[in-house]
Amino acid sequence: MSVAMLVMLAVMGMAFDFGRIYIARNEAQVFTDAAAMTAASKLDGTDAGLDRARQAVARLPMRRNLGTKSFTGVVVEFSPDKQSWARVTAPDNQVEITFLRAVGGPDVFTVPAHSVATTNPARLSE
Repeated sequence: MSVAMLVMLAVMGMAFDFGRIYIARNEAQVFTDAAAMTAASKLDGTDAGLDRARQAVARLPMRRNLGTKSFTGVVVEFSPDKQSWARVTAPDNQVEITFLRAVGGPDVFTVPAHSVATTNPARLSE
């Protein structure tokens, strides 16, 4: 019975950590999807369009970890013609691991996300 209890606690801890990683991945993907769509909708082939796109992304709520932390290192890129697509990458989403590190797992797990949206009409393409 004690061995079964120990195994059950280990599985519950693993499920907890994997659940947190899944939530972090989902939060990052939702943010990059929204940011890419927002940026793509502002593109018109001009430098002013690029500025509007960057400002629109900066106004989005950049919260992660259930709203307790901000995204850092967000990169916004545009097509060379300044009107075809916008790519948003959120590379530094680190989730602190609680239970898996007790059995040799990492202290943090990085969950990057990126999205590409095309214009005319604005839609996600990647």
